Amino acid sequence: MRTNYYINKDSKTGEIVYLEYNKKGYQVKPKVKQEDAIEVNKIVFVSPTLTEKLLKKKINGKISKLLLELNTFYDEDEDSSSEGAMYVRNYLKEAERLKLNIINNYRQYLDGNYVGLTLKKLQVIIDGFHSRLGLLMEKKQKQLFMEMMNGQNYYFEEDTKRGKGR
Repeated sequence: MRTNYYINKDSKTGEIVYLEYNKKGYQVKPKVKQEDAIEVNKIVFVSPTLTEKLLKKKINGKISKLLLELNTFYDEDEDSSSEGAMYVRNYLKEAERLKLNIINNYRQYLDGNYVGLTLKKLQVIIDGFHSRLGLLMEKKQKQLFMEMMNGQNYYFEEDTKRGKGR
């Protein structure tokens, strides 16, 4: 199989100005910038098996990170329930973002069975974060109610001495 590439370099600076290729594949933009290295703007993986392995490794790493955070989070350990709620919301957003990325971007490169199982795993993780968030909000509401009750004087003690007046 023959691949056609067209590369055009700038004659003064020597950098590549234009590159044309006829392959479709998974595109990645590297984030690491190092001194004395070749600057790469885009990498295209054209091998379907390599693409699938890379995406599975990436997705499984993110899922294991989310599971670890879900299992190690305890609402008693947090100093304030608002900080804990923000912490849980951030991981909930991350899980939902991963789910949308799988549906919109990665589905075309992965096996259908793997996508289905991964989406089910992510839904369980998302439900877990929702339940943790609900528990934190309930704890915060109870705390606010108790602060409200302690701040005002109610006369419940006087009514408890009453009985039948026969």
